[in-house]
Amino acid sequence: MANRIPAAAIQQYSQEHLREVLNTAGRRLTPQREKVLSLFQNLGLGHHLTADDVHHHLKQAGNRVSLATVYRSLKLLVAMRLLDEGEWQEGLRCYELRQGGGKIHHHMVCMCCDHTEEFVSEVITAASRDMSKVAGFELTEVRLILRGICRRCRQRSKATASTFS
Repeated sequence: MANRIPAAAIQQYSQEHLREVLNTAGRRLTPQREKVLSLFQNLGLGHHLTADDVHHHLKQAGNRVSLATVYRSLKLLVAMRLLDEGEWQEGLRCYELRQGGGKIHHHMVCMCCDHTEEFVSEVITAASRDMSKVAGFELTEVRLILRGICRRCRQRSKATASTFS
């Protein structure tokens, strides 16, 4: 049975925790890195942003940050396991705040409007673990992206079709 992710699963990182994690890795908590991560925390669950999206949001909020800095910050925050990275469409990388509690989750992405729904499925997770054992793989990641057309786009398509009938 698949379940939606509860809002409580969003991982919140304090400034002190971020500083400690980055310092342990020999890095600093720059204002830009903090702003990038804060953006994801403030947007909440279900928000998947490209580097361009992050750059746009930060500029809209009055922050002076280059796109190159955003890319470097995202890369580092993924490496530090504070953000997750996924490829929704070929060549389109999206980022999201890492879920708290180590809960493995999956995504359904609308091919028309890019709307994304997150869900948890123990069946998919268990099957992934079983198959990795059978094949002799050490499982490092479980990620499933289902692509289709969301309810809203299907309804919009039906409404448009009935207009021309």
